[in-house]
Amino acid sequence: MGVTGRAALAALLLLPPAACAHIEPPPGGPVDRQAPQLIATRPDTMSRGGAFREAVVLLFDERLSVQSVRDAVSVSPRTSSPVIEHRGDEIRVSLRRGWEAGRIYQVTVAPGVQDLFNNRRAEPVRLVFSTGPEIPDTQLTGTVTARTTGQPEVGTRVEAILAPDSLVYSAQTDSSGAFAFRQIPAGEYRVRAFRDQNTDRELQDYEPRDTARATVAVGATPTVRLRVLEPDSTAPRAASVQPADSAWIEVRFDDYLDPAQAFAPTQVRVVLADSTAIQAVAVELGAG
Repeated sequence: MGVTGRAALAALLLLPPAACAHIEPPPGGPVDRQAPQLIATRPDTMSRGGAFREAVVLLFDERLSVQSVRDAVSVSPRTSSPVIEHRGDEIRVSLRRGWEAGRIYQVTVAPGVQDLFNNRRAEPVRLVFSTGPEIPDTQLTGTVTARTTGQPEVGTRVEAILAPDSLVYSAQTDSSGAFAFRQIPAGEYRVRAFRDQNTDRELQDYEPRDTARATVAVGATPTVRLRVLEPDSTAPRAASVQPADSAWIEVRFDDYLDPAQAFAPTQVRVVLADSTAIQAVAVELGAG
């Protein structure tokens, strides 16, 4: 082989490999902009049956992001520890001691679950089924606000605890601070809301909370209004006193006062430096 032939061979070997370096999807395909949709469940929603140990399955129309599923699923009532598994387009939920007989169970997937293209669901998914009793057409609604500001509490955990067996049904407030429980057993409930600051789904001593009572019955829709506040075991104390104008005196306390409480003028008396006492004629509770 001559010099010209060797030069041509070298140039050929230095060329990059053709058409096999990487694979790309064909151009012009549709872009997925739809959030994942629930297409089937096992058991069927609103179905009645007996106790069982198999996993409850929620099937979506596309694969879900593993990270978005991790903390989104809750079970009410939680009669034993739940096990949450994610398999592509499925969410599988089981209880360690199985689904007990005589219960109305609710499996909820909170808003925010997304597909592999970051399309997020804005609405929750809720599966209701019974392992014995008839599923009632009941409802319990309410709102949660911050007691000190009056602003809606968003994403706050709300629990409806049924007496006397202490079954706990859970919900979460939406962007307006509202919540709703549906198809829960009739009876007397203790309803509590708390900011789950460490996301363990358990009320801790330091977490802001509020509690109310409600009676749930078919044909009635009780509504409760909860106002969460940091726990405090000490009574408020006057921190400062100063004139507000020629007629009013402003007293500031070291803690927030309940805006719903009523004050009577007879509860307030002003004592001057010369020990002269002046009876108040009006009292107003203002925003701090």
